[in-house]
Amino acid sequence: MTRSVLCWCVLSLFATGVFADEQKPQTEFVFNLYRTVVKDKANDNATVSPFGVQQVLDLLRHGAAGETRTEIEQVLDYTESVKWKTLADGPLTIAASLWAQQGHPFLPEFLQTAKENFGATIEHADFARNSGEAVKRINAWCSEKTNEKIPVLFDKLDPMTRLVLVGAIHFAADWKTPFNEKATRDNDFTLLDGTKAKTKLMAQTGQMKYGESAGTLALELPYKDDGYAMLLLLPENPADFAKWEAEMTLEKWTALRSAMKVEQVDMRMPRFTMETNIPLNDTLKQLGMPTAFGDRSDFSKIDGSKNLFVSEALQKTFVKVDETGTEAVAATGIAIVVRSMPLQVKIFRADRPFLYAIVKGDTILFLGRFVKPIADVPYIPAP
Repeated sequence: MTRSVLCWCVLSLFATGVFADEQKPQTEFVFNLYRTVVKDKANDNATVSPFGVQQVLDLLRHGAAGETRTEIEQVLDYTESVKWKTLADGPLTIAASLWAQQGHPFLPEFLQTAKENFGATIEHADFARNSGEAVKRINAWCSEKTNEKIPVLFDKLDPMTRLVLVGAIHFAADWKTPFNEKATRDNDFTLLDGTKAKTKLMAQTGQMKYGESAGTLALELPYKDDGYAMLLLLPENPADFAKWEAEMTLEKWTALRSAMKVEQVDMRMPRFTMETNIPLNDTLKQLGMPTAFGDRSDFSKIDGSKNLFVSEALQKTFVKVDETGTEAVAATGIAIVVRSMPLQVKIFRADRPFLYAIVKGDTILFLGRFVKPIADVPYIPAP
């Protein structure tokens, strides 16, 4: 069955400056990341947490130097130092953890930054000798922090892994004005190709923030907790969805939100549950930070060496929207491994005079020398 791309639906806490006054600068990274993630998912639903990716990339940035750090900062579109708060109350939980190979010589400055700037817990693991157990512990942490919605972040990790950075976000809130379940009806939903599919559409009529700007219709649905809302965006012309989506920018987003005002609105929207797995290696390379994944990576601010590189970056998300409210979670992970040191190959060619011995233990049974080639003589067994 073909899955459809819903209206472009974003939890505004992930994509707007809810935390701008205390933590993060708002940059074009949000939309650059989104466009890159969905461009290969033309007919699929997808959800990404730019906030979650930004959190883990920013921590990675503090361990990078030289070209590697420059590329990460260009992708994030800022260079200043910011603080990430951990939260565990209200509708939102934000957590971070750093899983370090026991015995590896991490720089104290990096570990201190992870604690102070990101509120990260420092956990020790033994990837080298028991990567399976390390994966189990990391996944258990993710499951706990995402209300068991993302029980598995990593399937496996390379025994050469030396550091794993993990960030988790859990959001659960009721609508300020709940939808009436009795008003939910089976309705047609128009797919990208113009065909119809049946789905449950929730309905609500009342005073809501609404706006029209640059070919976009916008509606804001507030949650019971002040400051949190869901923003729904629709292209005025449904046939232009792909072009409209690709051209969404921070500037257009800002203008759209500024144009919104309270109107009487009769709205419909689907209720849905969505899970998305997002490999981020290629995405981040395309956005402009390939060096972190290659031979020229420089994470010398992590352990003082240039032997570390990013082997895997990924994010998993879960979103449920119904008549009562919304639950949305994201877990983002970056695995950093140590480069295998090239083997020092010793050259030994017996192409000049040499001695040879036949021994048993420490006893030399035969000792000889070979100083010139001998013509090959066929072996003839004794009669």
